Amino acid sequence: MLNIYNKLILFLFYLLIILLLLMQSCERDFLSVGNVIDTTSHNFQWESFTIGGLGGSSYFLDAAIVNENDIWAVGEIYADSIQPWKPYNAVHWDGDEWELKRIPTNSVVGLGFYPLKTVFPFDSDNIWMFSDAGSYCHWNGLEWESEYVPERQGGINKIWGSSPTDIYFVGTNGNITHYNGSSWQKLESGTEVDFQDIWGCRNSWNGEWEILAMGHGAVLNGDIALLKIEGSSFRSLNTNGLPSYLSSLWFIPGQIYYVVGEGVFYALSLGDNWQPDTTHPSLHKVSIRGQAANDIFITGSYGLVSHFNGMSWHHYTGSELPTIYGGYWSISYKEDLMVAVGESGEKGIIIKGIRKQ
Repeated sequence: MLNIYNKLILFLFYLLIILLLLMQSCERDFLSVGNVIDTTSHNFQWESFTIGGLGGSSYFLDAAIVNENDIWAVGEIYADSIQPWKPYNAVHWDGDEWELKRIPTNSVVGLGFYPLKTVFPFDSDNIWMFSDAGSYCHWNGLEWESEYVPERQGGINKIWGSSPTDIYFVGTNGNITHYNGSSWQKLESGTEVDFQDIWGCRNSWNGEWEILAMGHGAVLNGDIALLKIEGSSFRSLNTNGLPSYLSSLWFIPGQIYYVVGEGVFYALSLGDNWQPDTTHPSLHKVSIRGQAANDIFITGSYGLVSHFNGMSWHHYTGSELPTIYGGYWSISYKEDLMVAVGESGEKGIIIKGIRKQ
């Protein structure tokens, strides 16, 4: 009887070991681009546009897709042949062409057309931008409004909001500022790192928004921060495994979390140590955006454009893209349309990709 009992215990022990190994195998397959059943297409038709460079170096820092006939890119663009010293700060795609724009921006010394750092739309009649001069620019459907925001403690790099009454602005010197639809509030992040990105996604399990911001300080001292924003308070998250230079993040709550910069890093949950994905080219990664765990883009320096379809990362080459020159500093991705912006030489560059089914 004792022998049978010992055999049963031994059998259960080995069964437990096998189950644990299977679970680890499934985890590795998913994270290393392995075992997602549904895939999306890598087949995009690409078009590129270079703009500016007439009276100075031009660049784009951010882009936003409202729909296929309503796309914005912001930065500083020298493209005025009459007044070459006078830059534009945005371009708009109307379905046929890019139109140069000078969006009015306020400052402590008055109204101007200062370079724009970032853009975030809710719809065609509710678009937010932020300028180098410390002011927001808001399109309300009729006109551009712009005011200097003294509540912030540094420059703004990115905007994200769950609604027009819940918008976060993140940037330098630990700057996180919240707008509730009527007033501004400077939030004490507890850090002085330069926040590079913010992203939020609704948790499908509980319906709540999960909002993360991340950034780095001086690269030599290795200061980095990854915060979960909970209203006006913050929770510091695990950064073990992350490098000292971080550029962008994207995630789906409880499924997959990505951070890019000096490489590509992932985690299944916010408590896990971050793991490197070494399948990527050794180029600097600047931006990541996706629509699902099987539909993600990464862009960066030296023409880097990569897409994950749920099974593999595809790194587009010069024969697939109109140009491989320049760097792409920001991505906007919606349905079957991807737009990335940056700079190439002294010109701003935009690539637009449409997925072919």
